[in-house]
Amino acid sequence: MGKNKFKKKPGSSLVERRQRLRDASNEIKIENKGKKTVTYSVDQLLNKAEECIDRFEYEVAQKFCQRALEIEPDNVHALETSGTLLLEVGNLEAAKHCFGRAVEVCPEQGYSKYMNLGQLLEGEHSVQCYQKGIELMVKEKQQQQAEEVAAACGGGQHVSDRDVSSAYLSVAEVYMTDLCFSENAEDKCKENIEKAIAADTQNPEALQTMSNFMLSKDDKEEARKMIKKSVELWLPPASSKEGAELAGNGAESDEGVMEPSTQLPYDSRKSAAKILIEVEEYDLTGEVLDNLLEENDEDPELWYLHGWTNYLRGEDYKGNARYYLNKTKKVYMKSKCQDIELMKHVEELLQELGPGDEGDVDSDAEDSPVGEAGDLEQEIQSADEDMEQ
Repeated sequence: MGKNKFKKKPGSSLVERRQRLRDASNEIKIENKGKKTVTYSVDQLLNKAEECIDRFEYEVAQKFCQRALEIEPDNVHALETSGTLLLEVGNLEAAKHCFGRAVEVCPEQGYSKYMNLGQLLEGEHSVQCYQKGIELMVKEKQQQQAEEVAAACGGGQHVSDRDVSSAYLSVAEVYMTDLCFSENAEDKCKENIEKAIAADTQNPEALQTMSNFMLSKDDKEEARKMIKKSVELWLPPASSKEGAELAGNGAESDEGVMEPSTQLPYDSRKSAAKILIEVEEYDLTGEVLDNLLEENDEDPELWYLHGWTNYLRGEDYKGNARYYLNKTKKVYMKSKCQDIELMKHVEELLQELGPGDEGDVDSDAEDSPVGEAGDLEQEIQSADEDMEQ
């Protein structure tokens, strides 16, 4: 939502970090043979900072930004770059100061400082920042369409429909949290979600947020409609797995390859599975969970959700539920998960389900999903073998 996401560099020793800072100081001011001092311009310093960011040397980059601000305290590019770096290292108050000053210096150009500041503020102040950022986004997008160039203060950023949509979702989130008890919070929340969908109808996160909102209103049918539409945008079709296997054997297949614009973060996809359970779309829930398990089969919550889904499906799926819940226990013990409530619910469900026909609740072979109610998928068998190694 406007916040730059830097990659973390593998840990460095204190000695190495100090050496990099010394190197930065040496680069900032160089003495020639005649002892004459050669200093960098602000633009050169900021270019150096960008080079350090590209190398994940954020402390050194901040050193260059500080020197640039000593020369030009109100340079917007330096203020925003410094603010983002301060966010990265967790210095929120200093970051807030940098973004706040950038807003004072250049209030009508450049949306990103407003989006970053919106994350650092709370309540109405946060909403005001997001709304101003959205206003500038829309204005900039209109300029891009008319002039085919980005007009932004501190470096031409390209504004997409997804940027605008995500910004509206940020505002909606404030009304779900900080301002949830304020007057008309519910209406304003819905209004901003609707604007997010209108700005980008292909944004699965916007559709999922609307589904969640509809659930809070007990409108299960509309929630079901929205979450299914959202999932369709990012869940590969069932045939894509077969296509991927063919590609692995030398055959080419682009089927089921999702565009980057439709991909969702892992946690958002897990949340989608939970919503699908609430709207009783159990088949689709299974597809989503299987997709997530291909990515991470060591997450006990995924196995639990599979078990809970099968439990809710009724008598014919008890064997499946028992299998997945026992699998949850095994994965939980091997993971660092500390979700006591999850395990408590697993034990309660297993106690209610009983030991099964064979009387061995711990046997993967005898408690694996069987029959038309849900055959044991080949990938789950592989996961079991991997877990035992």
